[in-house]
Amino acid sequence: MKSVKLILSSTILGLSFNAHAAPVSIDFTATLQDVSGAFTSDLSIGQSMSGIYIYDTDEANASSAETTPSTVPGHEFTSFYDFGDPAYSASLNAGGFTFTNTAAVSVVVNDNLFLTSDETGGLLPDGSYDWIEILGSTTVDVGGAEHTPGNGQEWTLAIFAENDNWFSDGSVIPDDMPASYVALLVGFDFDENGNEIGMAFATLDSMNISTVPVPAAIWLFGSGLLGLVGVARGKKVA
Repeated sequence: MKSVKLILSSTILGLSFNAHAAPVSIDFTATLQDVSGAFTSDLSIGQSMSGIYIYDTDEANASSAETTPSTVPGHEFTSFYDFGDPAYSASLNAGGFTFTNTAAVSVVVNDNLFLTSDETGGLLPDGSYDWIEILGSTTVDVGGAEHTPGNGQEWTLAIFAENDNWFSDGSVIPDDMPASYVALLVGFDFDENGNEIGMAFATLDSMNISTVPVPAAIWLFGSGLLGLVGVARGKKVA
């Protein structure tokens, strides 16, 4: 597949940055660039998708956290936060195809980790990146792989900085966006045994951020993590 690189900037998105951590909602449109396996019966290259993810940038609100970096091949990450509150959600649609998370929405922080081009569907060159992910899933990973029979899916929206100096502390969720970045949407499909049987890669065409009211306050939040490809509850982008 021909390499396609989509660089989004804060100017294009109209973002104003600040350092307030808070729940945010991001809605987006995307165009599918690569579809394989089980997804081919529902999705096709060039198809448009839209979605909404609601997530949190405040680590203190996480229902669980893994802040000791994982170095297991294929499962690397720097920190991993689950937000299990029903207020957090992820949903997608593309024609007759729909997805809604049933597991916790996660925010994954990856500090200067190496990816091959194959792991991003050929949409990024080999290299080390700082990137964050917002992961919606119908699967639960407990030690190994425990998946919803017949419908184990993970869809993650990821922001890759153009270089590896977006953040230096991978144990916290960054509040601000890098000056330039690549935004991708990646889907994984699994069988009832946890085997990967389908993948999909999409480039984002637009993203819009809005503030989510929280009890007793409405956070003024303009920077937001825009987030989310490829560590599927500890699984790398491909």
